[in-house]
Amino acid sequence: MAENNIVVESNVVEAKAHTFLMEFEGAELLRKFELPVAKSKLAKTKDEAKEFAEAIGYPVVLKGMSKDIVHKTEAGIVKLAIQNKEELFRAYEEIVENALTYNPNAKLEGVLVQELAPKGIELILGIKKDPTFGHQLIIGLGGTLVEIMKDFSMRMMPVTIQDIDEMMKELKSFPILDGYRGRSGINKQLLYTSCLSLNDLVESHPEIEELDLNPVIFTENEAVICDVRILMGEQVKGNSLDRDLSHVYQMINPRSIAVVGASTNEKKNGGRLLRYIVENGYTGELYPINPGAEQIKGYKAYPSLLDVPGEVELACIIVGASHVPKVMEECVAKGVKAAIIYSSGFAEVGEEGKKLQEQVLDFAKKGNIRVLGPNSIGIASPSKNIYTAFGAALESKIKLPGNIGFVSQSGAMGSALLSRAWEQGAGFSRWISVANEADLSTSDFVEVLADDELTKVITIFMEGLKNPKAFEQATKKALKVKKPVLVFKTGRSSIGKRAVQSHTGSIAGDDAVYSAAFKKFGALRIQRLDEIIDVSHAFTVQPLPKGKRIGVITASGGACSIIADLCSERGLEVPELTSTSEKIKEYIPPFGSAQNPVDVTAEVIAKPEMFKKVVETLIQDSDIDGVIVMLTTNADPGATIIAQSLIDVFKNHDKPLVIGRLGAEMIAPEAMALYSKENLPVYPTPERVVSVMDYLVKYSEILKKKQ
Repeated sequence: MAENNIVVESNVVEAKAHTFLMEFEGAELLRKFELPVAKSKLAKTKDEAKEFAEAIGYPVVLKGMSKDIVHKTEAGIVKLAIQNKEELFRAYEEIVENALTYNPNAKLEGVLVQELAPKGIELILGIKKDPTFGHQLIIGLGGTLVEIMKDFSMRMMPVTIQDIDEMMKELKSFPILDGYRGRSGINKQLLYTSCLSLNDLVESHPEIEELDLNPVIFTENEAVICDVRILMGEQVKGNSLDRDLSHVYQMINPRSIAVVGASTNEKKNGGRLLRYIVENGYTGELYPINPGAEQIKGYKAYPSLLDVPGEVELACIIVGASHVPKVMEECVAKGVKAAIIYSSGFAEVGEEGKKLQEQVLDFAKKGNIRVLGPNSIGIASPSKNIYTAFGAALESKIKLPGNIGFVSQSGAMGSALLSRAWEQGAGFSRWISVANEADLSTSDFVEVLADDELTKVITIFMEGLKNPKAFEQATKKALKVKKPVLVFKTGRSSIGKRAVQSHTGSIAGDDAVYSAAFKKFGALRIQRLDEIIDVSHAFTVQPLPKGKRIGVITASGGACSIIADLCSERGLEVPELTSTSEKIKEYIPPFGSAQNPVDVTAEVIAKPEMFKKVVETLIQDSDIDGVIVMLTTNADPGATIIAQSLIDVFKNHDKPLVIGRLGAEMIAPEAMALYSKENLPVYPTPERVVSVMDYLVKYSEILKKKQ
């Protein structure tokens, strides 16, 4: 191919920001990284075009080259399958004429003479540079129907061969790529080498904003890039990872707290905040700060922080926004380690608020004080009886300690989920409202919770990320200690402004980029809001499955088919049983089913003791990685016997046992109380049961991949 390379006078690397390279410029750049671009030369005249066509070999393709025309086919400046000199001259003249008709001001740099690609399977290889996460690789079914079919997969770059394999298998068109009915698929090795070369390309040229290679034609032995479109952007400096989180320990485990803005009026936030700290049993030193009060809730009040006689590790600042900089100045003088700013009226309200927030940060940096907020609801640590928060959820009479570390970028949503989780029996180690993230971010708290001995699972309600490198570092730390990071991401936002000019941009929306980043970092994305509590709670009590082979037990043929369908939709296997089936037949009536899913029938109501034997037999099967039990309608006292049986089996085995119960709780209050006492969650629908098992399997797969 070297003899057909074109010589470009302009320096591709120095292209102006947010300008498309012409195809011959892009092709030259790709050739430097040994990507299989179709042979081509740029002709300035008809005679040159004829010379180049003869050198390349007919048939050829002609393409007009102009920076002023992005969509060449639409402008009529692409001519295919030219067979001879006469057709070439005619096509050349038509391209020049059509270009001027389409855009009279267009400057035509020449006509690209390109080899006609072979027939094969058309893919698109694309790159999108996301402003948050950087370059993303897209692989999909290519050609003219890219935007309509939207059959694509995405990963954060750099990608590995394992990533590329996974991307191919995620495509609906994978059977075509893999080969079917005697037809050859694509040469996968050529796809691997092309994608790995794209890794090298963006590492060398991080200013690439978008790249479309569409189509790239793959055959059994060949790959040819037929069309190249590259948008050049600006190089953006990455965020720093130089973060000292040592004082965050004092924020979540304070031995002394000053509440600046504490109020005797408990209808005010400052009064509620102090009440929650006191009523929930805080045992450290507590200093209400209020110049107009002598004491509040039995504690001596002080006019200012500087009047406090002892050390203050954490300052809870709940005064008007305009007063916060003065309070932060006092924090510096007092040697405070950490501060929570509950006040609103900062960056979230506009430019004046941003300036005020910058003043606060200046004082924080001066005093080496770590700040949560502003506009935060605060922190709750039920396992420590420390509640430096004022959310209405704290009015709950039930405040369960547990092992879920929860970080929320939405105070209201986070508070609602906290109360709902307590109602469902899920307990928390930490609950944190990060709000404006002026200083400490979601990523910082993920890293802190990865070290927190009280936390087993880290759950995030996320609206966006400021520093993806910090998030990657934090999730890697959590992965290393096998603490799942679960993310519910809101804001499935629209594509960028320039997407209409790019196939890649049109299919790779912002939300898809977040999903790709989570896969890269080993975080598990939660798809639905109602799954957050279910899945978080499950990870604190359930062992991880070693695979995705699931045994199913129900007392209803209808439930059997529902669970089997849901498992199939999620990619979980429900394997046939071998010797285990014969054992199960000994315990169930002949009109039941000893195959997987196992139907024990309504006999379980009359003979609940036999249920334990069936469950134990199934969970002991070496070909089963986890068991789903879907109960329908059973009442106490039989329901209690079944509950105790399931609890006994769960405690004596190292496989997940996920339990569902469709019947009303009111007919089995003793059974439900027993499940609750043993902290074994029971889910009310088949969908939720299968969903929980699926997330357990997915995290197990993440651990295997990252080891």
